[in-house]
Amino acid sequence: MYRIAASVLLAIVSLGPILGSTAWAQSYGKAERRDPIFLRFAEMANRYWVNSETNSASHKVVAIPMPKQCAFLYADAYTRGQQSEREVQDIAVSNCNRRLAELGPLGENYGVDCRCQVVISDERYVVPKSSMPDDAYGPTSIFYRDDRGNVARLNGLVRYGALIGRDRSVTFTVDNPRGEQVCTGTMTNENPGSGQFSLSCFGGKFAGRGTYENRTGAPNDHIIARGQTGRGQPVTMVIGLPAQLAANTYGSL
Repeated sequence: MYRIAASVLLAIVSLGPILGSTAWAQSYGKAERRDPIFLRFAEMANRYWVNSETNSASHKVVAIPMPKQCAFLYADAYTRGQQSEREVQDIAVSNCNRRLAELGPLGENYGVDCRCQVVISDERYVVPKSSMPDDAYGPTSIFYRDDRGNVARLNGLVRYGALIGRDRSVTFTVDNPRGEQVCTGTMTNENPGSGQFSLSCFGGKFAGRGTYENRTGAPNDHIIARGQTGRGQPVTMVIGLPAQLAANTYGSL
């Protein structure tokens, strides 16, 4: 009996690495060039699928903040030398977390905890496709003056279902950190990276319109929109920067 028990224990110990490896390598389907995540982040898509130096890497990994409404930035990593797939995954997650930390806290925009994780590894999804962002998301802050001239601020997250700059007109919604929809709006592209915007919040009690432009690079790719409310007061909307950073950069009306 002891011999049988020892044999069973040995079998379990021997299978441990195999079972762990299988769980770690679990796949949820093949990634495709036209998947929403690659349409959302064009530069990353070019490195992952087109650029010969990175496309041919033995291991290539994408990490984003999750859950999906947090996915307003990314980090991709590619094999250098003899790095294993796991090492490349660790690099991608580390770079993603570093970018999040550099931008500052997200608590004023999100009611969930945004954490970076690997979502694609070697052209395979390692999370369920249903959990991936199918629209574009980002933190947003709206600054405006009320009827008494006081500066007010609305923080939350924005969601838009098409690519600003590639589609003529893009509709968007804004949710507060509790997940309640508070604004709707439209961005209409007129030139590469710029155009007109309009928004209506709190059931039409507050509205504004003006112009927007895309800004790339540090501290993060973002959209800045400036205009006036229906009563002639200034309004500014920032998409892609956490609330504190948006306020420090654009909060002065």
